[in-house]
Amino acid sequence: MLAGCGSTSGGTAKPVIHSFVAAPAKVIGDGGTVDLTWSVTGADSTTIAPDLGQVTPPGGGSVSRHVAATTLFTLTATGAGGSATTTAQVVVCDPDPGSLGGTCNLQSVAGQCIDFSGLGASDRDALITLCGQLGGQWGTTPCPTTGRVGTCQVPPLGPRTGITCSASAGILERYYPPNYGTSSAQSICATVSGSTFTPG
Repeated sequence: MLAGCGSTSGGTAKPVIHSFVAAPAKVIGDGGTVDLTWSVTGADSTTIAPDLGQVTPPGGGSVSRHVAATTLFTLTATGAGGSATTTAQVVVCDPDPGSLGGTCNLQSVAGQCIDFSGLGASDRDALITLCGQLGGQWGTTPCPTTGRVGTCQVPPLGPRTGITCSASAGILERYYPPNYGTSSAQSICATVSGSTFTPG
């Protein structure tokens, strides 16, 4: 993630963070080692949280860190004019393909129901939370076939899928009246790149 902070405090410019990168941004299984690299100007000190504290040189460098769980690193550059902050996240994923599934039923809210398969535990847990936030109900009973006007097969890892790690996951988004007819369901499905619509 990049951030440029050039405002002033008392006539002195704040530090500017040109880059702060965690690589790789995704590790599999029980975690792994990532390299945190930064480039800053105008800083007298630079710190990285959690755990690393002050890093040198403040203007740029790289440190390695083992991560065992998804971690959001925060870099803070401090100078005479104040401080600037940015973040970089490392996601720890379950091995793919996963074997978990579930259903988010949004029929009463949006006329949709979504069947998921091939999930790892971290993605399944994230989807349970997301389903609740959208006003849906998570369960293990497949979406109903009665009244269904169509199904959209959505690629995993795309924007707004809620899936971060499970590249082999299956997403079947079902549509129901009165919110949808066949044509409107097909139109919605077509807005998702790489999706496939099946009537009925």
